[in-house]
Amino acid sequence: MRHPRWILAAVVLLASCGSDNAATCVELREPEDPTSSQHLLEDGSFVYQTYPPTSGAHVAGPTPSGVVSKPVPLALQVRLLEAGGVMVQYDASIAAAELLSLADDQTVVAPGSDLPAAVIVTAWTWKLSCATIDVEQIERFASERRTAAPGLD
Repeated sequence: MRHPRWILAAVVLLASCGSDNAATCVELREPEDPTSSQHLLEDGSFVYQTYPPTSGAHVAGPTPSGVVSKPVPLALQVRLLEAGGVMVQYDASIAAAELLSLADDQTVVAPGSDLPAAVIVTAWTWKLSCATIDVEQIERFASERRTAAPGLD
């Protein structure tokens, strides 16, 4: 049985969509949480509108920097983002050695907890979800999106 050529072309096109040429990361702009001006006395049971949060209530004090060996508390993550920092979190099941080179004074690299993707990068009101490590996309996101931050209050 012969199939029309358009069916074969469609099959080839669909098959190529799942190849390595497909985007590994998806960028999303999230609405600013109305509680963003609220300070918490400690990190705890506050419920954020998104996970990991890209804005919202936060703690006061110094922000983390560089490579962190444990998950960063959510209220401290938001503090970092408010200051113009970028949070790079990865699932503990992946080899994250490539990500460590991204860490600096304004970029924290840390394992995440219950992440919706292998790598999640957050900046103020922005999120980049990556199925695999894509250092080039993460660097571009970090340089473009850190300027969205309002600055520490």
